[in-house]
Amino acid sequence: MSYIHTCPNCSKQYTVYYDGEYICECGSTFEYPKISKKKKQRHSPSTYYMDSPSRSIVRKTRSRYAYNNVLVEECPLAKGAFIMALLSVVSFGLLAPPALILGFAARTMIADKRYRYTGDNLAIGAIIISTISMICWGMWLLI
Repeated sequence: MSYIHTCPNCSKQYTVYYDGEYICECGSTFEYPKISKKKKQRHSPSTYYMDSPSRSIVRKTRSRYAYNNVLVEECPLAKGAFIMALLSVVSFGLLAPPALILGFAARTMIADKRYRYTGDNLAIGAIIISTISMICWGMWLLI
């Protein structure tokens, strides 16, 4: 049995087939069924996308956490950029340019609200460390 839910904020309609708590692309949350007297499940499955073509409605899982009723997750590009920036110190600055590019790409993804990513401090740290690494290793090569 399916249930059609209309978001009160953006008036978008979604077809919901399973019990659980969902989040619309505008950030509002809703629960299907509306009043549930069932026991909560101990284990929730991985991220479950509904039938919308843009895959904009996401079922909440335990691997993500909610911040202001919006599911957020750490940006994987920011983590990769920070690791590459740390490795660029040891690798004679060879990994600094890719770390710098990944850092700016991560900042762009974090600023975009549809991704709902956090980790801006990691991206900024990667940009700073990779810039310092490029400058230091460049000065060492010139001397």
